[in-house]
Amino acid sequence: EIFEAESHGSVTLMHRYGAAAGLIDRTPAGSAGLDAITMIFVWLRFSQIRQLSWQRNYNTKPRELSSASDKLNMLIAWRWKNGGAKEKEIFRLMLGCIGRGGSGGDGQAIRDEILHIMHRHHLPESKGNWVEEWHQKLHNNSTPDDIIICQAYLAYLASNGNMDEYLRVLRENGLSPEVLAKYERAITTPPQFYGDKKDGLIADFNNYLRILKNVHAGADLEKSAEVVRGFMDGHINVILDSILKERGASDGRILAVIDSITEVRQLVGLKLVSEGDVHKVRDMLYLDLGLEAQMRLMAERAIGSLDSLPTADRARSLSLWAALAAENLMYSACPGKSGILPSNDPYSDANELKACVRDWVQLVEEGHKKIETDWSAKAMPVIERMRRSLGDIVEGAQHIQHKAEYLGYGLCAKTPEKIPEKWSITLFSEELIRGGGCSFVLSTILRKLDKSIRELGGGPAWQIISQGQPGSTTGQLVEVHDLMSIQSHTYDRDTILLADTISGEEEPPAGVVGIITRDAPDVLAHISVRARNLKVLFATCFEEDEFESLGRFLGKTVKCTPSKGSIQVEEVSGDGGKGGGDKKGGVIDSLLTSMTGLKVELPPPAKFTAYCLAESAVDPDARPKTFGAKSTNIVKSRRILPDWIHTPRSAVVPFGVFEKVLASKENKKVSDDYLQVVDKELPSSADPENVLKKLKNLVMSLQAPPELVTALKDSLVKSEIMKAPSELEGAKWDEAWKALKSVWASKWNDRAFYSCKKSGIGQQHVQMAVLIQSLVEAEYAFVIHTVNPSSDDETEMYAEIVVGLGEVLVGNYPGRAMGFSMKKDGSQGPQVQSLPSKSVGLFGGGLIFRSDSNGEDLPGFAGAGLYDSVPMVTNTKRTLTYHNEPLLTDPQLADKIMRGICKVAVDVEASCGGQPQDIEGCYRDGKFYVVQTRPQV
Repeated sequence: EIFEAESHGSVTLMHRYGAAAGLIDRTPAGSAGLDAITMIFVWLRFSQIRQLSWQRNYNTKPRELSSASDKLNMLIAWRWKNGGAKEKEIFRLMLGCIGRGGSGGDGQAIRDEILHIMHRHHLPESKGNWVEEWHQKLHNNSTPDDIIICQAYLAYLASNGNMDEYLRVLRENGLSPEVLAKYERAITTPPQFYGDKKDGLIADFNNYLRILKNVHAGADLEKSAEVVRGFMDGHINVILDSILKERGASDGRILAVIDSITEVRQLVGLKLVSEGDVHKVRDMLYLDLGLEAQMRLMAERAIGSLDSLPTADRARSLSLWAALAAENLMYSACPGKSGILPSNDPYSDANELKACVRDWVQLVEEGHKKIETDWSAKAMPVIERMRRSLGDIVEGAQHIQHKAEYLGYGLCAKTPEKIPEKWSITLFSEELIRGGGCSFVLSTILRKLDKSIRELGGGPAWQIISQGQPGSTTGQLVEVHDLMSIQSHTYDRDTILLADTISGEEEPPAGVVGIITRDAPDVLAHISVRARNLKVLFATCFEEDEFESLGRFLGKTVKCTPSKGSIQVEEVSGDGGKGGGDKKGGVIDSLLTSMTGLKVELPPPAKFTAYCLAESAVDPDARPKTFGAKSTNIVKSRRILPDWIHTPRSAVVPFGVFEKVLASKENKKVSDDYLQVVDKELPSSADPENVLKKLKNLVMSLQAPPELVTALKDSLVKSEIMKAPSELEGAKWDEAWKALKSVWASKWNDRAFYSCKKSGIGQQHVQMAVLIQSLVEAEYAFVIHTVNPSSDDETEMYAEIVVGLGEVLVGNYPGRAMGFSMKKDGSQGPQVQSLPSKSVGLFGGGLIFRSDSNGEDLPGFAGAGLYDSVPMVTNTKRTLTYHNEPLLTDPQLADKIMRGICKVAVDVEASCGGQPQDIEGCYRDGKFYVVQTRPQV
């Protein structure tokens, strides 16, 4: 319908607004209508930026346009008031694309008042006179351009007829004499200066500018403040008056003005959510848009002046700017909703920003007393978190970008003017972010602040997670947005990836010898372990400017050399001797040669023995093995670990049970489909991800044989995990069965498939046992490598800690854990390597079903983390703040926990015969628990 409306022979803003109102009126509320609402916004945005015709072969009376604007913005305000969180965001953006309009008074005044001005001042009403040409244009079709024309004429009058001033204002706002000459009622004559009428004309045209803004510029701050004055609290009106007076404030006063803007936006947000009058809702939304735009303009004007300050003063000032920018962004995302909301609340998407603001405000208060190295170190995780939140906003804009490209190129093919232009389509989301509000301001501030804080000792510019090959790594530099999307790709030459985002669960793709990212995965994340295991260079560059400067090497062969805690990147000629050319003779070929004779093999498949084993029936030394190393080690640990280390009780669903269930009469149809996909579809598929999803869905459709149900319940009772089989009836059993199947289904995870494929392991031959344990309701969870993986120092352990349950850590949730190292003999205390920036913590108890496959602990194969551990019930997810987190605020508690974790590492390693261990554990009520341990790869 949009394509049809824009391809008509006659189109004006009035027609477009009427059509948009009709479409919005027919669009359903909620998620069902979100795509359509977003498309309508894109359409109106193209119109706002003059990438669609404002007048084609039709004359619109100003009052008609005013009425159409009024109808549309009232409808948008009504939908905003009654919409959900996602809808509110789009409708707010949409409102900024159209003028305020009115019932006709101001619209008609556009035509009438220009004539009154001409008559009052006896201006010529003849052809060839600038005011008359503009009058004809206004009479024929008034548009938002008229605001700019009026401002340009006022600048011309104020400068005593200086034509340069007239042209400057036009061009700064996207107009020019050439554009004016293309109107249907063209303006081709330069303006005339009347010295004797100057003061009167300035007074009258300032009043006329207010009329134009009332119709065309809904978010104009001065007009918006005037409109809301009658129903706003006196306190708000006083602050608004001071903001309007100081819009041109000097650099020294700008921060104070923005603080006032922030206060008003907070108060307006509270009124918005409780206001029942849609007229007032609309007017307050326009005010909020105007305040946001004013904040952006003033910030952009002032931030550059901070560059000349001494580093500590610059960091202190930028920290204040960051607090205000983040708070303003929070009010744009979630007006009137204070506090961190439950994760199931529709407005909880703003929780991350709220948490950042809370933590940051505390740091700002500390920083204004004194900025020290300790302050800088604490600031970096919050900055990292704010950047991640901004990344989510950019991802949301990318969703809009897809619609802009579809609609934009379609309109270009349909409209007689062949618009929108290509640049406005390809840069749609980028320009929306840059010009739309606080996100771009905050991004600019954080970039500068990051640099200042690192200069003050807040952290290195680089973190080297894997050194790669000895000496240096050479390959062609290739840019990718995210690593997950190229898991199935094979590079035919040694390649170093420049990656924006990494989840932590990926595999280094075949042919990749190095990865440089701006993301910050945990040192013990799956990809970090795999990179070290495969000797792939893996490093994070925290310095934004330095990371972006690496773009100059894209497509070229580069040599990356770890040096003094950073990566030196330099272009090398030709293939650089080794890694830049074809695989032959490159690092990949050398690695394959060095691995000749090394074959990663699965043990022979185990036969079915029992549906479930109680802990007392698990023999760690039995052969052949019917369960994996997790079950073996946890049962052995319970028997050999010192009493002070606690272990949860467990039961095991052994190897062969999945195959037994699949072959049961209840699952005949599922079995036939499953084997067909495994044997036929998967080996020949060009799209393995979709086939893997199909296999997982088939596993999840399995029915439980009665024998399995009985055996599992009885084993849990015998293991003292529960008191009676009746505890697992009805919905509780459904949850347990779903969790068990989810672990089996994780055999077909993308990362597991690609990892096994790369190592020559037949994924179809992987067998999955499942370790069932009571889930300790942890205050903190940790993962330990008893040999520091970054340095291979056998005298030093390394651990990472998160708040809540360990799934946040082993599941690679966004953000970093608290990482520390410590000498195992206690000769040196805990050395904190990273402070936490995880966004959420998981909390709860119940049962957890852990993967325990025959493919997780093979020599030479880092299988840890390939498969899933699944809690029987969904845990509570809580957005974390760290300014009040005891692990960070109570040094004695932190020291006690870190030393305790080190002692766990020493005692578990000793109990396992001195073999380095990969340990998962937790802390609760002063006690340390080990939930699993296995050999460290």
